[in-house]
Amino acid sequence: MENQNQESFPSQPNQRLSSPTHELPPISSNEQTQKRNGPESPQHESHDVPVQPPKRSRNANLPPPSFPQEIVVEILSYLPVKSILRFTCVSKSWKTLKSDPFFIKKHLKTDPKFFKKRVLISSGSVKIQGIISCSLNAIFDDPIVTTTTFEDLPKRFVGSCNGLICIAIGQDTVILVNPTLRVSKMLPDFGFKKSWNSDCFTVYGFGFDASVDDYKVVRIRCYPNKPFEDGYESIFEVYSLRTNSWRMILEFPFRIPFRTAAKHVNGSLNWPLFHQPGWFLDAIISLDLAQETCNEVPQPCYGDGASERSLGVLDGCLCVLCNYERLYADVWVMKEYGKRESWTKLVTITYMGLPMYLDNYNKYFAAPLFVSRSGEILLQFGMELILYNPKQNEFRTPWFGPLYEAFHSINDAEVYEESLVSPTGVNQPS
Repeated sequence: MENQNQESFPSQPNQRLSSPTHELPPISSNEQTQKRNGPESPQHESHDVPVQPPKRSRNANLPPPSFPQEIVVEILSYLPVKSILRFTCVSKSWKTLKSDPFFIKKHLKTDPKFFKKRVLISSGSVKIQGIISCSLNAIFDDPIVTTTTFEDLPKRFVGSCNGLICIAIGQDTVILVNPTLRVSKMLPDFGFKKSWNSDCFTVYGFGFDASVDDYKVVRIRCYPNKPFEDGYESIFEVYSLRTNSWRMILEFPFRIPFRTAAKHVNGSLNWPLFHQPGWFLDAIISLDLAQETCNEVPQPCYGDGASERSLGVLDGCLCVLCNYERLYADVWVMKEYGKRESWTKLVTITYMGLPMYLDNYNKYFAAPLFVSRSGEILLQFGMELILYNPKQNEFRTPWFGPLYEAFHSINDAEVYEESLVSPTGVNQPS
């Protein structure tokens, strides 16, 4: 259900709205003469003049102009998904574009002004059923942000990649969905059997393996096991969309934090590890989706006083937001994945500039979601979305109209992009 006014538009691209017409009685030749000569003019004998047919244009028999196919593809790649789906009725060649692998990939890469990017939000409000979506540009630019609610989708989303969203239901059920196409796929059961109790839990990750052009879901089952270092062992299972099957790939002597979704960067999934009892970020563990091996990701040098930390992704790069108690927070970005020396401090955000209506001693900044061209930063503060302008050191909050209460209790938020990638039609064996 989309919270915006609905207007009636023509159903076809070239259809026009017509105004009502009224039939007029035919005018006789005498009446026509009277109109020409006036009411008191004498009557003259009328002579019929043959009507000349309209001259045909020299170009009337020529076919309409056509453009090379590569130019058509280039133009269409800039359009939003809904427009492309609407234009499939134009011709057979246009209809096949929505399922053409080359065009789908090109469409993903063509978004210079971020028109295809949206924000996916899971709210803890009991008034909201499902997941909320809104335009990324609208959050930065619009006085009131229009939202769409997918009421049939559960609130726990794992992550997104190329327009596909991974959603977990309970411990074992996983769904891949493209909300723009409204196409979904429920993953098969793994069938892995092991004793399960209240101390066990499941963590997920979702990403793309470019080496085999395959989307993969990783499920980590964490079990209590005292011989291991932190009292837990983790079993990694991977699902391949290409083969539509699960495999167990490795065991890991630590637990991944409960309900912590992985951050997908450069063909790898990244999770934070927390060391008891402080629960501050102790390490970053990475799973290479191509090699299916685990490694530790080097971190920046935070300095003294570092406390609460969180992982994120900015412009395709891994990032960490490090809080220094409630004084300020540094945002670090890893420009070259896996290289410690590539960590760069992007910005420092101070708590002193928070407006009174936002300030709360129990809230901390979380990793940024996006940085606009003007440098304004979208990030989560506690359970709210806020915008920070580092040039002016000012904060502001987007206004979501009637749903404003739902945006005071945000559990998760993530930037995704609309695409033509279908969970039921990509990478399937022929």
